[in-house]
Amino acid sequence: MLNFNFLTTDILILAQEEGAKSSLQSLIIIPIMLVAMYFLVILPNKKEEKKRKEMIGNLQKGDNVVTNSGLHGKIVEFKDNNETVVLSVAANTNVTFETSAILKKKA
Repeated sequence: MLNFNFLTTDILILAQEEGAKSSLQSLIIIPIMLVAMYFLVILPNKKEEKKRKEMIGNLQKGDNVVTNSGLHGKIVEFKDNNETVVLSVAANTNVTFETSAILKKKA
């Protein structure tokens, strides 16, 4: 019976060591995943947003643009400190949009 007690205590000690290793591995994996997420998701989105803001800042009257809703038009004027833009979408038809609603500039 004594040998059985030593065997169970050895098994318990090994189980505790394995548990400690797995919890240490979990603590190491979480920061690695956060760093990977930053480089794979957040950083590319920041670069894309920076390019988009630069494009919006360089818009001028007469530029052909596409809005987020897919509306194509030509910039007629800017209003409210360049926060809104008036687009000509057809003859004698002007529509006002937020400047942030412009998706891209057409070539």
